[in-house]
Amino acid sequence: MEPKTLEGLYHKYAGELYLYAFALCQDWSQAQDLMSEAFCRALLSLEGEEDGWKGWLFKVCRNLWLDQCRRRKHLTGEPPDPERLTGEDDLLEDLIREETRRAVYRAVQELSPLDREIITLYYYGELSLKEVGAAMGISPGAARTMLCRARRKLKTRLEGAL
Repeated sequence: MEPKTLEGLYHKYAGELYLYAFALCQDWSQAQDLMSEAFCRALLSLEGEEDGWKGWLFKVCRNLWLDQCRRRKHLTGEPPDPERLTGEDDLLEDLIREETRRAVYRAVQELSPLDREIITLYYYGELSLKEVGAAMGISPGAARTMLCRARRKLKTRLEGAL
């Protein structure tokens, strides 16, 4: 694989992969390590077209995280920096959006690990149901069912928060 291609993939997917990794492990430095390792494996393993790389990167990241979980059973976390999530010009609208994002983020973090993972992959990672299923090792139909259930749980949590 050419370094230019890997660099392009990095710029294209690094942000999404980093947020996904953080959603899994709840630790900024561990998320950085997971993302870096996933791209290193891409450098060593992948050749050919860009199609399917995003799903593959997310799957590698998930598997790396699961390996780390097996090695150490204790996970800690801190909420993301809300300044990084906003960027609009109007201050009042920014504050409203920021508070809404925080409420949604908190509600997602309160979900079970599987529900949190499928919401993160689908909405934050912008993967298709087929890619979500591949990343989680389940069928697209099972991913659709899990996503529907996770949405219901998230909606219930958000009704009280917003």
